[in-house]
Amino acid sequence: MRIYAIANQKGGVGKTVDTINLSAALAERGRRVLAVDLDPQGHLTDAIGATAAPAGGANLARALLGQWTGELGELVQQIDNGLFVVPTSDDMFLLEPQMYGRTGREYLLSNFLEPLHGVFDDVVIDCPPSLGALNDNGLAAARRRPPGDPIQGTIVIPVQAEDSSVKALRLFLRQMTTLQQGLKIQLEIAGLIVNMYDGRRGGIATSTLAAFQKHQLDVLAVIKDKKEVREAWREHTTVFAYAPESATAENFRALAMRLDPTLVPAVVS
Repeated sequence: MRIYAIANQKGGVGKTVDTINLSAALAERGRRVLAVDLDPQGHLTDAIGATAAPAGGANLARALLGQWTGELGELVQQIDNGLFVVPTSDDMFLLEPQMYGRTGREYLLSNFLEPLHGVFDDVVIDCPPSLGALNDNGLAAARRRPPGDPIQGTIVIPVQAEDSSVKALRLFLRQMTTLQQGLKIQLEIAGLIVNMYDGRRGGIATSTLAAFQKHQLDVLAVIKDKKEVREAWREHTTVFAYAPESATAENFRALAMRLDPTLVPAVVS
């Protein structure tokens, strides 16, 4: 099972769009994919057309805290063939304060996901825009495991072609270094996704993209600011369901193949 953490503490950089459409691209190739809405704001839940889980009932927050131990089917909703989601709930807003003071709090999400090996092929986590315990959980879940471990993880960092995104990236990388040192784990970054790119915005956009392309981290994909992304979001669905033959869908297909070269290329009818 592969675990992808889509993470950046900066909001508005396209984490949720990337989570939804990377998940859909993987599912299109016959994988069983679980998208996890780890952000209390719940953008993934809404944008993918899922229903928020009930507060005080079967939901991710209570599962992570050990307050709920029912059947997985009560937590997971199926969105499409091979694509499933663990939605948000109002209890997510109260989760982070309850995590502090718990031994091993950074591994609560790992403890929830690791038994799902054999049930899902891929897990894609929409991390919150913060540097708190929830974000740390997403990163720790996507840590590098020993060779031969059936679960492996990697981190994908969405950015935008603007100066504030460059500064945020530096801060995020420092946070990752601190987390690795504190937990004595290894975090592997697959690379960057440059979202909402439009070269017509002038020198700031083009020069920032060039700076990212010269960065030590690979640019995995450049997702242009296209109407099908916004329209699919408005329709509460994936780009693959809304505009399967679009250039944006092709970009996400290529992204999935780059992240996992063992995938069988999709045949689009």
